Amino acid sequence: MGTKKINTMTNSAKKLSLACAIVSLATAMMLWTPAQAVTAVATVNVNIISTMTISTLNGLIFGDISSGPTAGTIVMTPGGARSATGGANINTSVAGSPASFDVQGDASATYSISLPVSVVLSDTASHTMTVDNFTSSPTPSGVLDGNGQQTLFVGATLNVGSNQAFGAYSGLMSVTVDYN
Repeated sequence: MGTKKINTMTNSAKKLSLACAIVSLATAMMLWTPAQAVTAVATVNVNIISTMTISTLNGLIFGDISSGPTAGTIVMTPGGARSATGGANINTSVAGSPASFDVQGDASATYSISLPVSVVLSDTASHTMTVDNFTSSPTPSGVLDGNGQQTLFVGATLNVGSNQAFGAYSGLMSVTVDYN
């Protein structure tokens, strides 16, 4: 009988030990606090700027010129001054003028100006002349006024061949502007 009593006590002791372990584990879980995640908040911003535009007001006009037995040039500055070198001559019957463009965008914004390297002019008989050394005012960048507008002027050098064929010559030039 004594053996049976020891076994009963052993089972009771096991049950008591198991109950104590469960209570201890539950108490530990209540007291245990996991590492807490922390959060920071930051703002996210964007500023949508207006699209920059450029519109042609006037094309580049070298005016009436004549050529001689030697090659020469006609220079039109962005300020409208015209000069000749070599065998090219300026005729006063039709004055020239620089190209002008209306640039618009955000008020007081600065912008870059990209001018062509060269442009080929041709007449209806496929005679050609080259325009190069493009310059602008303002240069090399511009600043829009308080209303977001500025007029851009472009001049260049016309290379006139010796005894250049008579006729009307034309070509196209591209001017690009972009926010800095």
